Amino acid sequence: MKGRIWLAAACLIAGIPLAAYGLADGHGLLAAVGLALLLAFWFLAWQWMTGANKLATPIKPAANAAWNMRDQPAEKPERDERANR
Repeated sequence: MKGRIWLAAACLIAGIPLAAYGLADGHGLLAAVGLALLLAFWFLAWQWMTGANKLATPIKPAANAAWNMRDQPAEKPERDERANR
């Protein structure tokens, strides 16, 4: 596993008990540290989620891209004679 995964797991494992103990017993500093660790976990998880949808290899553009609509407009479709009846 990568280092960021270990760091995220450590932040989650240490942050929950620290925040719970700090909030339950009225220790504001421990609660703040625990909540900061939980925020660090969410930050690392969000980075992982946004990076998960990126491709490993970039998409290569086509050699002949689609025509430019200003240069060559699309042709009108032919009307079906049955539609006129």
